[in-house]
Amino acid sequence: MGGKFSINLRIVQPTRLILDPSLLLAFKRRQMNDLVKFESFIRVPEIFFDMIGITRYGEARDTWKARLKQAFFWSSYANTIFCLIIEHIYFIKAAGNFTNFLELTALAPCIGFTALSIVKIMTIKLNEAKLNGILDRLSDLFPRSHLDQDRYRTYNYNLESQMVMKSFSILYMILIWIFNLLPLVSMLVNYISTGILEKELPYFMWYWYDWHKAGYYEITFFHQNWGAFDSAVFNLSTDLLFCAIILLICLQFDILAYRLRHAKGDYKELEQCVKLHQSVVELSNQLEGIFSPSILVNFVGSSVIICLVGFQATSNISAFDLFKFILFLISSLVQVFLLCYYGNKLIEASSQIGYCAFEGTWYMADLRYQKSLLFVMTRAGQWQKLTAMKFSVVSLASYSAILSTSFSYFTLLKTIYEPSQK
Repeated sequence: MGGKFSINLRIVQPTRLILDPSLLLAFKRRQMNDLVKFESFIRVPEIFFDMIGITRYGEARDTWKARLKQAFFWSSYANTIFCLIIEHIYFIKAAGNFTNFLELTALAPCIGFTALSIVKIMTIKLNEAKLNGILDRLSDLFPRSHLDQDRYRTYNYNLESQMVMKSFSILYMILIWIFNLLPLVSMLVNYISTGILEKELPYFMWYWYDWHKAGYYEITFFHQNWGAFDSAVFNLSTDLLFCAIILLICLQFDILAYRLRHAKGDYKELEQCVKLHQSVVELSNQLEGIFSPSILVNFVGSSVIICLVGFQATSNISAFDLFKFILFLISSLVQVFLLCYYGNKLIEASSQIGYCAFEGTWYMADLRYQKSLLFVMTRAGQWQKLTAMKFSVVSLASYSAILSTSFSYFTLLKTIYEPSQK
């Protein structure tokens, strides 16, 4: 009987591993020593921070390399502001003539995109110390053992983070380089069909010199590409870091929910849960204090940008312009959706705490534990949420409101434009 029991055990155990994908995944990760690192959640935004000269999390700030990066950042920032200024000058001159309404509505989204990028990156730059403090605390709370990472589904969080960030980054980079390089394609097509080389620039900007001349054109083309790339990276890196921090906070709420559900009447464990809850709530409040002004600017600006880009995409424009404005529209919709989705995710993660506390075996604990748990459940009833300066909650409902507002602006613009065109 002993030998037979031993044989059956060897047969059944691998079969259970094969039938349960989560156990199989955990087993493979242990075999490969595949621990999820905290840094992997912020790796993608930090790659873009490197591109624009912002010091990475945990990197020394008193070295010559850090000083060179600072100089590069401020030069990029100054160039972006310069691009915004000459875009405004061009817009004012064109608006004074009012000869081409489509040209004005094509320029306005680019101005809004650039202005929004400047606001966002200054949010990061002015709050570097606070953001590093938030990341330090989240790093201290991060689960680092195989057992904890399997228990709290850390690998799933990391997988979502990598998929979303890489997909969004690819979309944004395709957008900006199509805007930057499409004039070269248009010039080539025109040259092949007509034999005449007509120089084009990616964006409408005012210059005090004739940029058509040899040498001037190349410098101007590079200047516009540099400014546009910086604007895209300013927007992209800020949004990705914002989403990464929210995801890490949601992970901590899930850890708290799991621990409350399995506390089993242990008062010391409940005390640790209360401290964790206080820390996560404080981190969430700090995050809102940092990003709330830029979120308000983002929501207001995005409503106008989506409206104008949609207007361009539905107007009588060339195939090249139609393609790039449709891509611009998709990117704008995805960008706002990403912020609202993760804001909604934070609300959902914090709202589960009270329910998970109730799901535990509190009825088997003493009266002291039950009274303390009641206070936890009462506090957990106040869900954590991010706001746009208290005007709007960052959630999927806000996304619906932004789309509704954009469509209202779009309808009004089409109503005004089409009769005047006739």
